[in-house]
Amino acid sequence: MSKIIKQLKHAVFQYDEQTKQFQVQDGNGNEVTLNKIYAFALMRFVIRMAQRNWLRSNKTIEDLLEENEDEELEDDPAQLTLF
Repeated sequence: MSKIIKQLKHAVFQYDEQTKQFQVQDGNGNEVTLNKIYAFALMRFVIRMAQRNWLRSNKTIEDLLEENEDEELEDDPAQLTLF
């Protein structure tokens, strides 16, 4: 009968371990209930979007290539040693 509840300013998240349901309720009373499979799919989607936005560079590949053309690449002595 344990429930995990997280209340925010404009939303409430709730997980019921007994029924394995994830519930999201906004400040207006609108509510979505997901079973464990759809809740897991939602979490995967959210993590993918977060990683995508976190790892995204503002520079394009062409910009990065132009920057590297001007710089002469030098060998780093630390990378020449094999352990």
